[in-house]
Amino acid sequence: MRHLLWSSVVFYQTPGLEVTACVLLSSKAVYFILHDGLRRYFSEPLQDFWHQKNTDYNNSPFHVSQCFVLKLSDLQSVNVGLFDQYFRLTGSSPTQVVTCLTRDSYLTHCFLQHLMLVLSSLERTPSPEPVDKDFYSEFGDKNTGTLSTPRTLTASVPTFPLSLPN
Repeated sequence: MRHLLWSSVVFYQTPGLEVTACVLLSSKAVYFILHDGLRRYFSEPLQDFWHQKNTDYNNSPFHVSQCFVLKLSDLQSVNVGLFDQYFRLTGSSPTQVVTCLTRDSYLTHCFLQHLMLVLSSLERTPSPEPVDKDFYSEFGDKNTGTLSTPRTLTASVPTFPLSLPN
């Protein structure tokens, strides 16, 4: 776990519903732990674990909540609102769009700093090198530094060896 933030959140699927959530940033994902009463607003099927009832809800220190996960590998963009009052995390589908309404530029700044740190530490595969050969690698001899030219053999054309300095 890298950072924790309490914020109001709005999902793209339910634009009229603003809820308080605990936003957890890890090195792999962003987790939004939502209030238990929000289950009816989300159309995705929930696991059996989320349907368990706690018979002693008022006296129990353990309460089950809905958790939405946005993997950092699915993160496509981060938008920051006017005066840093909110930020929006956009994934690869409309179900992965979440707006965090911090209403506080310092909280937004701290979260974005931690997010940038986590994203910069992710392993990225380097882009492949171009396969095109240039003129010198195609006709040059790397050991001697000489350049061999393609020759056409005719009786009237003399051949001139070209030597490049090392």
